[in-house]
Amino acid sequence: MADEQWALIEPMITVWKQDRVARSATGDPGSCDLLGVVNAIFYQNRTGCQWRYLPHDLPAWSAVFYYFGLWRQDGLDQRIQELLRCQVREKARRLEDPSLVILDTQSVRAAAGVPKATTGLDANKKVSGRKRGLAVDVLGLIIGVVVPAASAHDKTAGTALLDQAAERCGMRLEKALVDPGLQGRSPHPRRAVGHRRRSRPPQPGRPGQRLRPATEEVDRGAGQRHVDAAPPPGPRVRPPPRHVRLARLLGLDREHDPPPHHTESSLARHPRAGRVNVIELLADLQAQHDETAARAGELRDRIQHLTASLAETEARLADLATTRKVITGLAAAGGQPTPPETNTAYQAIVNTFNQHPDQEFRARELHELLGMPTDEASVNITRSRLGRLTRQGFLIQPGRGRYQKRT
Repeated sequence: MADEQWALIEPMITVWKQDRVARSATGDPGSCDLLGVVNAIFYQNRTGCQWRYLPHDLPAWSAVFYYFGLWRQDGLDQRIQELLRCQVREKARRLEDPSLVILDTQSVRAAAGVPKATTGLDANKKVSGRKRGLAVDVLGLIIGVVVPAASAHDKTAGTALLDQAAERCGMRLEKALVDPGLQGRSPHPRRAVGHRRRSRPPQPGRPGQRLRPATEEVDRGAGQRHVDAAPPPGPRVRPPPRHVRLARLLGLDREHDPPPHHTESSLARHPRAGRVNVIELLADLQAQHDETAARAGELRDRIQHLTASLAETEARLADLATTRKVITGLAAAGGQPTPPETNTAYQAIVNTFNQHPDQEFRARELHELLGMPTDEASVNITRSRLGRLTRQGFLIQPGRGRYQKRT
């Protein structure tokens, strides 16, 4: 693991270590290199070797397995994965929690030594082993993972994946893209949208016999049905007599129809329709006209306001572009190096609390210290990030709205 990668997860592991030492009976922090433990876990996951066969230049296999079990039991690996996922989505200019997830499952064969209690047979794909299910966002970042037996139905895995996605994404989750095997009634109030394929309904007929078309195209005449053809859908309607069909074919049935320019209303022609109150009709039309005119005036004023705002924004963008070109030219003329890429907001907040472990901060104070915008929307986003770090055990709340690094 590179030093830049280790700097992203080291604060979380350090806080977990301090909390573990504080709750232990002896208070001994130990001397094991946690970076080496992480590298050993990556090596075992990449090669698939047994724990006892880890290379000797890594920490002892017993220590690696001990920390691996503790991190999995305390949920530290899940918290690190969630924090990294939020940072990657933030770098991609997206919100922390996705509104759409993609669910899918795959049956894979299990090794010979896998217990039979956790395996099964997928009768559809003829695979004996386990079924792995994933829930990812549009960037491919993992939201949830389940590994049931291959004999489990896809809907069972889909329900578990939806539970994990709803727990980790909150109320922002709106849609889930699934395949045909996962379709069905969802236990969540949110809607699950599947693929757009639609299976054709089974057609009636004798078993094992392919139905011929309802109308033959060659040597059978128009409208003549085959003896083996399926009955047409819908109610059976008796055809009109032959002389009526002949009149329709020749156009004689339209001789007495009214001309197309006839505009008399059906109420006036109908003998049982009664009279129409013309005054009320005109009053109703006038009210609708006034309402539509008022709405049109409001929309016209809004369009003018938006047009003015757009022109002002474009002018401001042009000024900013000119200022950026001037600053870039001055920096190139002075020979100063290009400033490095700024860290994400999460990393800036974590670094601030690491630099001031004994100091308490409010969300607005962090914005003023880091030079971030102090509008209410940005401060609310920072409050949600501080709450997430508090739930993950990195921060504590000594008072309402105040946050401090856990020591």
